[in-house]
Amino acid sequence: MPEKKPFLTYEQQIHKLRDEKGLVIPDEAHAMDILTQIGYFSLVNGYKTPFKESANGRYKAGTTFEDVENLYYFDEALRELFFKYLLKVEQKLKSHISYYFSEEHGNSINAYTSLYNYDYQDPKKVPEIFRLLGEINRIITANFNAVNLNHYIVNYENIPLWVLMRKLTFGNVSKMLDMLPMPLQTKISKSYSYLTSTSQLSAIISVLVLFRNTCAHNDRLYNYRSNKGELPPLRLHKELGLIRLPNGNYLQGKQDLFAVIIALRYLLEDTNFPLFFRALEGLLQNHPDNAVFPKIELIKSMGFPANWREAAVLPV
Repeated sequence: MPEKKPFLTYEQQIHKLRDEKGLVIPDEAHAMDILTQIGYFSLVNGYKTPFKESANGRYKAGTTFEDVENLYYFDEALRELFFKYLLKVEQKLKSHISYYFSEEHGNSINAYTSLYNYDYQDPKKVPEIFRLLGEINRIITANFNAVNLNHYIVNYENIPLWVLMRKLTFGNVSKMLDMLPMPLQTKISKSYSYLTSTSQLSAIISVLVLFRNTCAHNDRLYNYRSNKGELPPLRLHKELGLIRLPNGNYLQGKQDLFAVIIALRYLLEDTNFPLFFRALEGLLQNHPDNAVFPKIELIKSMGFPANWREAAVLPV
């Protein structure tokens, strides 16, 4: 059984980083203050890897505490930026699903809790539909006394889908999209003028759910990879001239953070994408460079190709 990690005081944490691991700490008082605010695990364990020697586990020569701290704060700002615009994608999808579903089936609670308004004729989907309906019923029960839901229950004895949407997660609505009959999925996907098929929307949303959850849970984002889904091949992949693997897949823009940028280009069709992209450029420009983990390596670790800025202007 592996030895348990011993408790270390803040002073001992500083000693370990400086004397055992070789991290340069010019200002111990500042380092201790940061450790008390963020915590050793979130700061050091979360962001040490690009600064460490793989052979001996010590920090690369010249690495400072501020280098690790700056990467942490860069990733924090990155999460806030991506989360802001992923929420816009989520809200837009919720609006489209609730509108087109209610247009076809009405606004009764019985409509969106009925198996027969989903793709029940596909036997492979039936268990997933029942799981979705179970989750919807659980959410209704858990939020029965919530002000907005309770108002509709008391006054109308009903909860329209567009009201319930506020309580559904991005994952819930992603699953709902997949479980709808194909004609309804097609109608929803046509709301996104840059997409050419329903399957594109479904695959893109599945990836964005994973990144949205990473942002929401304050997990490390800059080098995150979505191992449970990937973007489908899109025109923008080809326009960017991204490297293709022997299996025909693209090396970048499929499961990495650059994939989210491509997805946002397709789903944020108005002024939101230029606003997002300018803010992203500002974050990268303002992030301090360092010799140990230079900015060019940081950008590569995010999955960005050398011509990543062209993602904002090339045709989709």
